[in-house]
Amino acid sequence: MLTAMNPKSKLYEPDHWRGRAEATRTKADALAYGKSRDRLLKIAIEYDKLALRAQDWQARQNENDALSDYEL
Repeated sequence: MLTAMNPKSKLYEPDHWRGRAEATRTKADALAYGKSRDRLLKIAIEYDKLALRAQDWQARQNENDALSDYEL
């Protein structure tokens, strides 16, 4: 089942994902070198990618809002 998008959700905020990435890196730094640390660092990279997607989404929303203002 598909759910409706809620743009007010923190999932659309780049800072949310950047914070998760930083927290994950902090956990990884506390571990000795190994598979667990490597996995956490890969997860942090994915969080960074989500932050970029959220940032792009916000930019597109702002562009759409600006365009709709001109259509009035």
